[in-house]
Amino acid sequence: MKIKYLCLLLFSLHHSTVYADIDLSEIQSLADFTDQVMETNHLSTIEPQIKLQIQQAQQYVQPLLKSTKISYNDSVYLHNYAIITSQYAEYLLEQHCVPLSIPYQKKTEEAYLALLKRDPKDKIALNNLGLFYAKMSVYYRKNTDPTPRLENLNKAEQLFSSLMKLDSEDKEHQTNYYAVLSDKLMLLQKHHRDFEEQKRLMNIIKKPLFKYLSNPKSQLNAIDTGNFLILVQQYFKILNTENPQTAIKWLSDHQSKIEAIVQKNHKYTQRENEFLAEFYALLEQPKQALHYLKQFEVSNDEATTPDSIVNEPNLANLKLNTEYQQWFKQYKYDYEEYRKAIPKLCKITQLETIQPLDVKNY
Repeated sequence: MKIKYLCLLLFSLHHSTVYADIDLSEIQSLADFTDQVMETNHLSTIEPQIKLQIQQAQQYVQPLLKSTKISYNDSVYLHNYAIITSQYAEYLLEQHCVPLSIPYQKKTEEAYLALLKRDPKDKIALNNLGLFYAKMSVYYRKNTDPTPRLENLNKAEQLFSSLMKLDSEDKEHQTNYYAVLSDKLMLLQKHHRDFEEQKRLMNIIKKPLFKYLSNPKSQLNAIDTGNFLILVQQYFKILNTENPQTAIKWLSDHQSKIEAIVQKNHKYTQRENEFLAEFYALLEQPKQALHYLKQFEVSNDEATTPDSIVNEPNLANLKLNTEYQQWFKQYKYDYEEYRKAIPKLCKITQLETIQPLDVKNY
């Protein structure tokens, strides 16, 4: 499952009246600013304030990172600081400013690791750091080398696995856990790595898939269609590797249930169109497959690359279809021309009211 689309929230903590080394007014001020960051749709509007807040926080954060004991209120401060740095690191990645993002990624990781050293069962730190690694992995999704993304997903899996052990009934923990495992499985399948690990992952995440398919009507309002379709595709791939005929029969047998879920919750996102095109191509229904392929938008950040389309085995049934060939020729041309016109350059302006932080000092 592509983490980027999950509706997950970071937690913002507020202080108690217990004694803390950091003044309570400073803790409350940072908590209030964290709320502002979380509620702001475009961080560019408050970017100078974010950088200034992170810079000013170092006088408290750096001693906490070196401390052997962190009080509760100080941990609240560190939690909110980590939320701000993680949000800013992600914002910089969205602006295609990878080098600028890396120092803030490191600050986020350091803060959460300090919190987990204080309390290994801190559910908020486990959740937020796991979500942070999962989100960072998204930005490596188009790399030819899967290693950086896999490393982030492995870290996220470990954290969400710990959360599941602490509270396996929590719906958010379940969603995060299965999403990371699904994303990891997708990566391994794409790069044809470690089939035994693929089977291990599928044995875990087939639980929610079978739950959805066993009684689709009761699940209609609780399903993210994109994530559901990815589970369908992944289970199909595992079956197809072992027995292609069994895989196609399974897909055909469950077609009506899958379509019922999709028709109820389809959001017309890029990934849903992608998986539906593959779904109908596998069922040898080219008209339906082409319908969803034609929904692809080259301007979408998640736009499927022409190479991915060519190399996708689930679309192999369409290769000789004349209408598909015409569509693909036009899509490839539009995709390449769009990226020539709008290259992915760092969008952050150099004329800032607040000077960039000297990250070497921290």
